[in-house]
Amino acid sequence: MSIDSALWEQYRVVLDRKQNPGGEKSYTSYLYSQGLNKILKKCGEETFEAVIAAKGDDRDELLGELGDVLYHVTVLLCALDISFGDVLAALNRRCGAAGQPVDALLDVVAARKDLPVLEGAGEGSSYTAYLFRQGTDKILKKLGESCTLLLLAAKDGDRGEAAAQCAGLLYHMLVLLVSEDVPAEALGEVLEQRNGTTGNLKTFHQTDVNT
Repeated sequence: MSIDSALWEQYRVVLDRKQNPGGEKSYTSYLYSQGLNKILKKCGEETFEAVIAAKGDDRDELLGELGDVLYHVTVLLCALDISFGDVLAALNRRCGAAGQPVDALLDVVAARKDLPVLEGAGEGSSYTAYLFRQGTDKILKKLGESCTLLLLAAKDGDRGEAAAQCAGLLYHMLVLLVSEDVPAEALGEVLEQRNGTTGNLKTFHQTDVNT
């Protein structure tokens, strides 16, 4: 499954859990019941875990942690009534595109890897190339910063800014995937597997991460 299809499906399932709570057997419903602060905390924790996984050079662990980040961010979006379509539109603008799915935007990011870095340039292709030149540590730093900005916007109740910062987080994830040579279908598969267990609390008490 493509990343784009998996993210849309995840949004659909998570939103359904908000509208039709699954009771004590649903981790997603549990998060909603705990309120915004709990959801924000989990988004921050999972992003930190993704950074640690990337530093550990374990692709499977990194993919799993990125899946955790995207799941909890999706819960946050639904909690704030932010459409994934708004986030995708903001991600397109950030990549200088329009109407493209996430997988196509990953290709856009990859195509900019070897472009020249222009001094004083902003968020266009040269910025993407700049991140690749700086390496993994810089990309991970920006990933963490994007998450922080998302959490601050969400805490302030600024839905427009939260959508934009979520797009920033997704953008830096795409840069990380390209930098680490992780194929799109690998993350899509992780997301698809997770979507299949959303609402299942089989190992909730052990891990606090299953949906």
